[in-house]
Amino acid sequence: MKRIIPWIVIVALLALTVWKLASNKRTQEEQVYRFDRNAPVHVVVDTVRSIALSEGVRYSGTIEAVSEGKVMAEVPGRVVAVPVQEGQWVEKGMVIARLDGDLLRRQLNAAQVQVDGLEKDRKRYTVLAAEDAVQGVQLEKTELALQAARIQLGTLQEQVQRTEIPAPISGFIAQLFVDVGTVLNPSMPVAMISDDRALELVIAVPGAELGRFRKDQRVDVLASGSGTRINGVVASVGSRGDMSHNFPVRIALNGTDTKGLKPGMAATVRSVPMDAVASPVIPASAIIGSTLEPEVYVVRNGRAVRERITTGAGNAEQVAVVHGLAVGDLVVISGFINLSDGVPVKTK
Repeated sequence: MKRIIPWIVIVALLALTVWKLASNKRTQEEQVYRFDRNAPVHVVVDTVRSIALSEGVRYSGTIEAVSEGKVMAEVPGRVVAVPVQEGQWVEKGMVIARLDGDLLRRQLNAAQVQVDGLEKDRKRYTVLAAEDAVQGVQLEKTELALQAARIQLGTLQEQVQRTEIPAPISGFIAQLFVDVGTVLNPSMPVAMISDDRALELVIAVPGAELGRFRKDQRVDVLASGSGTRINGVVASVGSRGDMSHNFPVRIALNGTDTKGLKPGMAATVRSVPMDAVASPVIPASAIIGSTLEPEVYVVRNGRAVRERITTGAGNAEQVAVVHGLAVGDLVVISGFINLSDGVPVKTK
């Protein structure tokens, strides 16, 4: 019996060791990542656009809000309330500052008393003049004084209303220039309001190169930093230059492409010669494979489809497509890891 016990212990230890190794193997297998071909792959896509691709000349400018401006005080007074904050969205007509209007209200009450008194005098003189008890000139003077008093009353009413400074447009409070206690005079700035729902790119073009741009011309705008590409249309070409002999050219940006862009950001645009021919264009980052046999992933029905294409002219950022794609197709430009032909994708 004593000889059997050591063998039993050895067998038990071996069994425990085998069980522990199997358990560790199972744990490691559970921790190993396994790619699920049925799970959608997150990718970034871009739309194939029809662009007259040309080297042209690149111009830099600043993105601005189409509707933007400073709100000015129209009457003097001390600021008693500022019910908004910088960065807050305000609707048109919302009060952004209130001034102390006690003195104006007292003047308004005095003017109202004067008007009431003159109206009573006019009624009395009208009756007396009809009975020749007073001269008609007295009635005329009273009526003129009443008209002047009513004008003064209306002026004071308007000034009292302007002690509440409303937002002239809907937009974000880009900057506040006043605090409670600030004493304002007419034409002093109160706030800067910017509506970033409609943006434009403003560039300065030398007079000799102004012919590169024309009204309603379609151009491709590239936002600096983010690399966001936006469709733009030339809204206006300046008719007067600045001291540096540069002319302002304003390019309206497509609102659906401007997500994430803010006024003050930098952007560039490339001029396009008049004789340039438009063709389908994709970002250079969408091309996979070799330059001799370029391919792209096209998103169709929620899946990535690998397509062979024929490319034409291009630069470091864009490539023209001669065959294989149509304007409006969605091509993958980022997220190629785990991407293969037929894999479901989720775009952003």
